[in-house]
Formats: sequence, C-alpha cells, structure tokens
Amino acid sequence: MALSQKLDISRRQVVIGLVLIAFFLVVLFAWQAITASRALLEARKDADRVKTLIEAGDFAAASSALADLRENAHRAHARTGGPLWDLGRHIPYFGRNIGAVQTVSEVLDTATSVNAPVALKLTEALDKGTFKPFDGRINLAEVKKLTPEVDRAAAAIEKAGKDLDDIRAGSLLFPFNDMVGKLQDQFGDARSASTATATAFDLLPQMLGESGPRDYLLMIQNPAELRSTGGLPGSLAILHAEGGRLTMGWQGSAGDLNPFPAPVVKLPEDTKRMYSTMAQDARDLNFTPDFSQAAQVARVMVKRKIGVDVDGVVSVDPVALAYMLAGTGPVQVAGKTLTAATVVPQLLNQVYVQTQDPTGQDDFFKAAAKTIFNAVMSGQGSQQTAVKGLGTSTSEHRVMLWSNRPEEQARLAGTAISGGLTRDTGSTPVVGMYINDATAGKMDYYLQYRTSVTAVECRENGSQGLRASIAFKSTMPKNFKPLGPYVLGTGEFAKQGRIAFNLRIYGSYGGTITSMSVDGKDSSVTADQHFGHQVAFLPVTLSPGEQTNVTVEMITAKGQDGDVVLNHTPGMVAAPNGVRTESACD
Repeated sequence: MALSQKLDISRRQVVIGLVLIAFFLVVLFAWQAITASRALLEARKDADRVKTLIEAGDFAAASSALADLRENAHRAHARTGGPLWDLGRHIPYFGRNIGAVQTVSEVLDTATSVNAPVALKLTEALDKGTFKPFDGRINLAEVKKLTPEVDRAAAAIEKAGKDLDDIRAGSLLFPFNDMVGKLQDQFGDARSASTATATAFDLLPQMLGESGPRDYLLMIQNPAELRSTGGLPGSLAILHAEGGRLTMGWQGSAGDLNPFPAPVVKLPEDTKRMYSTMAQDARDLNFTPDFSQAAQVARVMVKRKIGVDVDGVVSVDPVALAYMLAGTGPVQVAGKTLTAATVVPQLLNQVYVQTQDPTGQDDFFKAAAKTIFNAVMSGQGSQQTAVKGLGTSTSEHRVMLWSNRPEEQARLAGTAISGGLTRDTGSTPVVGMYINDATAGKMDYYLQYRTSVTAVECRENGSQGLRASIAFKSTMPKNFKPLGPYVLGTGEFAKQGRIAFNLRIYGSYGGTITSMSVDGKDSSVTADQHFGHQVAFLPVTLSPGEQTNVTVEMITAKGQDGDVVLNHTPGMVAAPNGVRTESACD
C-alpha cells in the first residue's frame, strides 16, 4: 500500500476518532444537563413541600423534606461542574446560558445547604416563642446563641446573590431568562431579609442594654399629614432599655418640644435651602427624606426640652402598628377596641372627627401607643405573625432606626431600616419620590398614590435613561364638611376639601433630570441639589375625586448600568418600598 494511502487512512481514523469523542462528549453533556434539570425540578417540588410543612407547623417533616431538597440541589450542582461545563461557558452565544445554569445550580446548592437549615431553625424558634418577650424582657442569651449561624448564613447568601447579579438575565435564551430573572428577584428579597436578620442579631444585645442602659426616642409618624419619611412626628415617647428589658417612660408630641426660637443644629447648605424649618420646628424635622438627618435633629430637640440624651431614634407609623396588632390581637384603648383592621382609621382619621379637643386627641394617641407597646412586650399573641409584620413594615420603610453610636450606625447604613438618603451607590441608580403636606390638616388620609420607574435606554457611557412616574388620587368625599377643621385644615394654606402637598423627585446620585410632565403636558422643572442628587420640585393640589399623573425623565450618572431602585414616602396604602427594576443595559 502506498504511503499516501496509509496517510489517508490514518487521517480518516483520526477524524472518526475525534468525531466519536465529540459525540461522546455531547452525549455526556446532554445526559448531565438532563439529570441536572431533573434534579432542579425535584428541588423545586421539595422547596414547595418544605414551605407547606413549615406553614403547617410540622417542623419534623419539614426537616426531612429539607434533606431531600439539599440532596437534589447538590446533585444538580455536581452534574453541572467539571471541565466539560467549564469549557462550555466559552462557546459563543450559548456559553452564557451554560454559565448561567452552572451559577444557578451552585447558588441553589449553597442556599439549601447553608441558609435553609438556619431559616428552618429560626422559624421553629419563633414558633416555640424562643424570642418572645416575657415580663418586658427579651432573652438575649437565646439571641446570642444563634448569632454565629445567622451571620454565616447571611454571608453565604450575600455571596450567592452577588454571583446571581453578575448574570444578565435579559441576554439569556428562554426559559433561562425568565428562570434567572425570577431567581434574582427572590434572592434579592432573601438577601435583604438575611442581612436585616443578621444585623438585628448582632446589634440587639448591645442596643437593648446588655452592657449598660440605653434610652431611645420613639417617634410615631402620622401619614395623614405626610412628611418625606412618612408623616408628622405626632406621638413621641422615651424607651428605656436595660439588660434586655424595654420600658416606656415620658410621652408627648411634637408640640411638647416646640417652640425653638432658632435652629437647634446647623444644617448643611443644601438641606437648609430646601428644608429650612426642620431644625427649628419639631413638626417639620422629617421634611428631609434622610431619616438619619431627621433623627439627629430630633435628638437635640429632645435633649433641650426634656433633658434626655437619647442613644438613638426609632420610628414607626400606624400602618406598622396594624401589622403588629395582627400578631398580638386586639387591645382596648379608652373604651375602643383597636385591631389590625381598625387601628389606622381610628388613629389617623376618626379621632380627629370625633374629638375636637387637641389635648384629648394627644391623650388617645398616648394611650394607644402605651397599650400596643405593652401588648408587644408582654409577648401577647403570635410571635411569628408579629415578627412577619415587623418585616413587612421594614420593607415598606415604615420602621426606621438610627443609632448615635457610630459603629452601630455603620452597620445600619444602607439597610432598609436605616431610612437614609443614599449617596454614591456605585453602578446602582437610586431614585426617590417624597411628599410633604402643605394643607396643615390631616387630609393625606384621603391621598392614594403609586410609583414606578422604568429603564428606557442604555447609553454608551454606561448611563441609563429612566422614566419615573407617580399617580395620585384624592378619595376625599364631596360632602367633606362634617370632617371638621382638624382634618380639613383651616383653609389658610389650601381651600377646604383640597389636598395640597409638595412633591420632590430625586434623580440618581450624580444624574440629571431632563424633563417633567403633568397629565401628559410639559411642566417646567424647578430643580435643586441635595446630597449629590438633582431634585425636581412640584406643588400639587387635588380637589375631591381628582387624579393626576406626574412623569419625570432623567439620565443616570456614567457607569450606573445596574438595576434601578425606587424609594418613596410610605403613605396610607400598603406597598413595597425600595423596589428594583431591571436595567436597560442587560
């Protein structure tokens, strides 16, 4: 046989061998993909079963189902690992989908092996009442016992969440794009909850006076008269913490702190220009959307008027109290039954209609605050429901906390409970919509609104074009006269029956606001700067039943190509806050 013929045969054999190897690799890859897919589907079924069993209170069965969940998630992770999958990540176009499946499998394996057991243990502890206050005291030893596991779980889910964030869901093939997008949303919620839980476990012992007594100002904001962070600081109290025991002392209102003949603190120039009265009038101290700034002003006012140097400020509103009452059950206040369904209308509307004496109104608020506080601290009712309500309140920015201790405030900063106005957030553009009442009544009880933001354009320099909107509706009845002046206002600042307020829309840090429209018609933009944000200002007045829509176009700063976060003033309607919207740069 000629040499050339032998070489041809050898080449054919090599080619056939390579084809067979490639075929084997493809078959192996397909088999691994199919088995991984089946494992992920089984893991999803197991996750639903775990959730159902936990809700039923069957923790033994939930633990068994969790073991199955962990096994299937680990199997999926194992099937999508190794050099074959690592090589597949580099295949043009399809590689990003292969990489996404790898990441998802790894993330789910981590979540089920590290986070799920801790979540199950915490849920079971809540069900047993492990952290339930007894005689006004929280068992700090039980908190400290679980803290290392909670911290480890938070660190694991934070890393897993960041790995998921690196995936551009919009660039994947169907159904991976939908699956990854939903998983990113779920992990975003889980990261927030996990971080909040870890922060609470880390800080709770010291903030509840384990190492020495602490005093806090409790501020109950009244969204019937809106302020940027929620509402007028209507009811105030001093909380004393010592050795895990929390008690309520002095009670009063913003009126008890006033008047101040001059500003109690020197405000930054941009804050002073926009919210000049906040340092002089306790009713206006939270005109700013930065709760930490408002809390520092409140601390100085309290020190001057009642001589208490508080270690921090805690803020809630009646909607948050309603969530708490869903756990504690009804309470009796001045002959009235307050429930989760009735506490909001009673505190924010009916008391003003039925009681024309301001002292009587304040007395009812004090009694309600004291009674609900005692119900919570006595461990009344379902701890699980109460804690769930606290979590919902925090996610809606109805519960906020500021600490005067720098090391504690550093831990709180950036979390939902801090209520701080964001500064530079890197690639994440953060937009805000904030409302301050201009009626000087309790008309905002009848104000409903919903907010949204959409990323409409990804620009060459990594900035984005955004469209932020807020839709308002007055639910004020046409026959409003019986409501009286405490609800309607005196008519000095707005005609009775009309809801008047000032809207401020904050662009992302370093970004610009380019235009504004009201009900589709162009409106001039009065803009200012606050902590690096450009701010559009618009006074709004609504007659009974009137609706209006405000839309603002803006451009983010260079490099802000991540998902968009929207914050807003929490009002009468329950709604999530700090909501993320998909980037236009996916």
